[in-house]
This record gives sequence, C-alpha cells and structure tokens, in this order.
Amino acid sequence: MAWLFKQTGSDNWWIGYRVNGKQVRKSTKTSDQKAAQRQLEKLESISHAHAANSLTQEFVRHLTRVESSGDTLDAYRKQWLNECRDLSPMTLKKYKGVLDDFCEYVNATDATPLLRDIQPDTIAAFIRSKRSKISVGTLILTRRILAVFFGYCVDNRALQFSPVPSSKSLKLERGNSKSARRAFTLAELKTLSDKAPNDFWKYMVQGGFFLGQRMGDLINMVWGAVDFEKNLVRLTASKTGKAMMIPLHHELRAFLLDLKRKAGDVKASEPIFPEQAERYAKHGAGVFSNEFYDEVLLPAGLVKKRTHQAKEKNGHEPNGRRTVNALSFHCLRHTFVSLLKFTGASQSTAKELAGHSSDQISDLYTHVGETELKRAIKQLPAIAK
Repeated sequence: MAWLFKQTGSDNWWIGYRVNGKQVRKSTKTSDQKAAQRQLEKLESISHAHAANSLTQEFVRHLTRVESSGDTLDAYRKQWLNECRDLSPMTLKKYKGVLDDFCEYVNATDATPLLRDIQPDTIAAFIRSKRSKISVGTLILTRRILAVFFGYCVDNRALQFSPVPSSKSLKLERGNSKSARRAFTLAELKTLSDKAPNDFWKYMVQGGFFLGQRMGDLINMVWGAVDFEKNLVRLTASKTGKAMMIPLHHELRAFLLDLKRKAGDVKASEPIFPEQAERYAKHGAGVFSNEFYDEVLLPAGLVKKRTHQAKEKNGHEPNGRRTVNALSFHCLRHTFVSLLKFTGASQSTAKELAGHSSDQISDLYTHVGETELKRAIKQLPAIAK
C-alpha cells in the first residue's frame, strides 16, 4: 500500500511505500496533487501486478529507479539543497559551494549527467583537482559533503550505492598539511588576553577558551544564551545542531556582565556584538581569521608578520599548496579540551562540553551531569593579568 505525503522543506508531493519491510520515500517531482495522484495510482497498479506474480521490468525500474531519466545530478542537487534550507546559512553555503563546484567540473546541465553515470573515478579526479588549492581539512570536508549528498540519493532510491570513494583510498590525511595545529600554552593565553585590541577580541579569546566553541557560534551568540542567574551558557552548535549547556566560568561571567552594563537595555535575541554578527553573515569566518592573525596573534608575538604578497596568495606557498599555521583561533578550542583533561575532567566530560560526540562515544558513555560539568569548568585557570 503506497501513500502520498508532503515532506518538510519540499514543495513537491512524495510517495511512500514499503519494500521488504523498509519504508521508501520517492519524490514525484511535482507540486500538482492530481499529477502526483496519477503517479501513485500507477505505482499501486504495478504493485498489484507484482503481488499476482506478474513481476515486470517496469516494476523493477520503478522501485530501483536506476533507469529513471529524471534522476539527473542537477535535479537532485536542487532537490537536496531545497531540503537543507533549515540548516544554518553558513552550512548551507558550504554545501551549495561544493555541489556547485562538482556540477561545474562535470559540466552538468538539466539533462546530463544522470546520477548513475557518476563514477568513483570522477569524484576522485575532482578531489585531486582541488589538492593544490585548498587545505587537507577542506578536502576532507568536500568529500564528506559529497558523501552526504550521494547518501541522500541512495536513501531516495535514485542510486543503488554511493560512488564517493573512501578517505583512505583518496589518501586524505591531515598529516599531509604544512604544520599541525597545537594548543596554546597558559602563558600564551595570558598574552592573548592582554594583547587583544578591543572588547570584541577580548570576548572572543575568553569565549574561545572558557566555552570551547567555534568562531561563528561565538560571533553570533545572543544575550539570551547567557543565563547569569544559573551561570550557564545555552546554545546550539551550528555545525552539528547539538544543543550545548556550558557552565559559565567566573572570569568570563564578570567580563560579560561588564559588556552588558556598557550595552544598556538589550533584547535577548540581540547578538552580543551585533556589528560583528552582521559582518559574519555577509563575509563568513575568513575575514575574522585574518584579523585574529594580524590584530591578536601578531602583537602577542606568536606568529610572523605576513607580507603583502603572501596575503594576496591567500596563504598559499609558491608551489600552490596552502600553508596551515600552527596557531589559529580554532586552537583555543584545542586548548579548552586539552586543559579540561589536564585538570582532571574525564573524556566524556570534555567531549560533552566541547560538543565533540560520535555514535561510538554516545554508546560508551552516559549523559554527563551538570555538577560534573561545572566542576570541570571551575578547574580551568584564569587568563587575565
């Protein structure tokens, strides 16, 4: 028995049915209910024929969809991105950028290529073509986004299997980067806090260390996320969608209270730094990463001054390979996790506070209680001089 339904994020009607007990969803690719109903009736008539032991090749094609002329790369790209509309703008931008680049690489049109024509060798060649232009970490993210997209195609019966090669076969290892990221020392943290040129970067340094969150989540954090009465910060990680509850370290709490006093009467929905949040929405993290290098790391004596020529090359070496600085804003997150463990926090506590969770970790560890989380944050050392 098949049925029609509307799926969140899609204007089209979908058909649902079961094959060997497993529910299958299939887009009708039309928002016209009558046209969708005709597709449903056709599927049901074919299904009845199959039940009567008159299995036809048409029925096989309808279930596997491997010969459907409508299953083009471009059509499914548009459909998938449409269903990703509820994601954060920056995440959606990354997804769209990777898919658009891949479609351009294979010269995709509204008619070709079909999904079934995309082979592992094609995807491997696409990723190899990016090696001299982007970092290993970005290559890994590119492959991961393609894997999610083609996994979506498999889930919707547009493909029988994903053509995306494994990271191992593509030799995507972070060790290939110019230099490995490392955590800041406590002395370096104190210098960063002291050399931060303004309230925004003082907040970012303290927030990066005491909350362990990513740059974008800190820039976009609103006043309503800070609970001064319960000494907690509640937010949702934009990258993973994970709800976070982080105890508020006394040093960061005092700094935020001072910022709120300066800001005056503010709404809970207002970003702590509205101007910077607006800049982030327009330009992304890149401009802030460069400013952190030039305005915080450099005055702190932790990096070398970059030449104008180097900036024009966007951090690429003469041979075209992108350089990776050992210290960056993200290293505050590394420092947060490292010092939590160094001061006695368990692995499960550190992962809970940083939002680093996986299926394996979730199976092995139970929920970490608020008391243990607060104890771990309390153990972090102060960094202001």
